[in-house]
Amino acid sequence: MLTKERLKAIQHSSNVCADIEGFDFDRYDSRDIEAIRGYWLQYGVIRFKQTRITDAQQVAFSRHFGEFVIHPKQLQEGGHPTHREILVISNAMTDGKPSGAMGNSEATWHTDTWFYEKPPAGAILRAVQVPPSGGDTYFLSTYLAYETLPATLKAAVDGRQIFFQNVYDKTGKLRLGKSTPKSQDYREWSGVVHPLVRTHGETGRKALYLGGTIDGAWIVGMSRDESGALLAELWDHTTSTKQVFVQQWDEGDIMMWDNRCTMHRRDSFDPAFIRVMHRTTTSGERPV
Repeated sequence: MLTKERLKAIQHSSNVCADIEGFDFDRYDSRDIEAIRGYWLQYGVIRFKQTRITDAQQVAFSRHFGEFVIHPKQLQEGGHPTHREILVISNAMTDGKPSGAMGNSEATWHTDTWFYEKPPAGAILRAVQVPPSGGDTYFLSTYLAYETLPATLKAAVDGRQIFFQNVYDKTGKLRLGKSTPKSQDYREWSGVVHPLVRTHGETGRKALYLGGTIDGAWIVGMSRDESGALLAELWDHTTSTKQVFVQQWDEGDIMMWDNRCTMHRRDSFDPAFIRVMHRTTTSGERPV
């Protein structure tokens, strides 16, 4: 347990998350924000349990951690009616149309919007309405993923770059503004190139950067077969870790994660129940 004046951070046994106690979303100052930022950078994932805050308070709090990023889904079904900064994640329907993004299906391991030139630095996710079970969110550290690589794999990834196509999403749907590519080789599609091992811009620590899927990813300079084999090893190593924090949501819970050094996934849940989450996203730097 660490204490910064009146705030406490209690680390979870997974070594991936810490609970923050003593923070008042109605009354805080710059010293409190500095302490929260320090905990966020230290642990990668922090949690505020069963808060009772408004959308406006979430937006105001999030603003302290960087400029807002508009998630692609906010331009489609996930837009908030009054706060453009908020992405609504929900399986609710209004007049036969989705009133939020992502539905009730599983979301597999990923780093948020890895296909951006400047992926976001952070995300703040608040539970507005939760089902009685299911929809759990899992977090792991990509610092630990890199640091625990066997020596042979660490040598294989250092200095390498990874290409991510940005034409199709993980479900095979064309992304907003993209057209069906003429080539069958995704390496020739629109995309971004990032380091396979990125150095965190604030902590200086190295983290493995795998994005969100093996499909459409390519380690630059390798054959597709070589790249696929190495990526499969890296994904297996990263996601088979036992150091995973599992968030079983209560209404009002807030999870805040550093997108530069973590990955997360979500369980599916019974569509007979409604799950509503409000998320804000803050800008990040180009990975180096």
